[in-house]
Amino acid sequence: MLAPLSWLKDFAPFEDDIDALRAALDDLGLLVEGVERVGQGLDQVVVSRVLEVSPIAGADRIRRVEVDAGGGAVQVVCGAFNFGVGDLVPFAGVGTVLPGGFEIGQRKMRGVESNGMLCSGRELGLSDDGEGLLVLADAEVMKPGTPLGDALGIEPDVVFDITVEGNRPDAWCIAGIARDLAARLHLPFALPEPVVARSGGPIGRLASAAVQAPDMCPRLTVRVMEAVSVGPSPRWIAQRLTLAGMRPINNVVDASNYVMLELGQPTHPYDLDRLGAPGLLVRRATPGEALVTLDGVERILGTPGRGLGETGDDCVICDAGGTPVGIAGIFGGSSSEISAQPIAKAGRPGTGAARHASSGASWRRVCIA
Repeated sequence: MLAPLSWLKDFAPFEDDIDALRAALDDLGLLVEGVERVGQGLDQVVVSRVLEVSPIAGADRIRRVEVDAGGGAVQVVCGAFNFGVGDLVPFAGVGTVLPGGFEIGQRKMRGVESNGMLCSGRELGLSDDGEGLLVLADAEVMKPGTPLGDALGIEPDVVFDITVEGNRPDAWCIAGIARDLAARLHLPFALPEPVVARSGGPIGRLASAAVQAPDMCPRLTVRVMEAVSVGPSPRWIAQRLTLAGMRPINNVVDASNYVMLELGQPTHPYDLDRLGAPGLLVRRATPGEALVTLDGVERILGTPGRGLGETGDDCVICDAGGTPVGIAGIFGGSSSEISAQPIAKAGRPGTGAARHASSGASWRRVCIA
């Protein structure tokens, strides 16, 4: 499990003595396999705007690029092709030392002088994407010459790669690790007070909940959120999820994943207006029925596998009419995926789909815990 120190600090006043924290975690049986320092070396990297892109004679894999890095035009040679004129990209000038100790020098490529480097997320230690440049959103804070860390709201952090054994489910979340570590170091521990949204009418008027296989799922809780606008998460949430090893999707999905990582309580959001019938039902899968999961793969359910213990007893989450929309605790289905795309079908009277068709923004959502 990946545990960012900044996230652990939400629960207890941990010091920045990384060696001491690592030793304490090891003593607790939460073995630290590795420590990664992120966000280091970004103080010299700045936001730049692409002014011009032109080919280089005799070269088809690199181009000449002029950028404004806050002090006038600067010429660089770049091998990425996922950006164009007007885009904002990270720029590291000559003499900049990137994460990992790589120092940027001045050089010539095919006779063209390069006075710095335009950077990918991987080169900056911000993501695993090294296929192209990190293209930045055009926002007020993204002015050419602004230090990248300030523009992105990124502060240096430390991520512990912790092995949590099967007998420690209490530590399968950030709060659980922080609780144990705080007790070991004799520090005060507290869970942040949650902000609870205003409740509406009875949930039953919007969605039903039923369990037909209580031996597989003894409890199902359904909540409905109305008038939710789907969009990107705040940058700090996306950054925390990334550091914890999860890819940000959108604000609804990210909120679900954030709660799971922080408190160890898995939830899954379904688009209520994409369910065939308004509500959720839990049952055993019938032999041979199929479900297309979020990764676009068709899964055949209710069929025994070759592995030990693969009995074919699959627990499925269905809409109120019994059509599968997810494999319980394993994988959600693509048919009810949370998306910012418009809903094609007509909404039921008074539903979020109808409101979405008119306003272009509001949908309703169902969350199960």
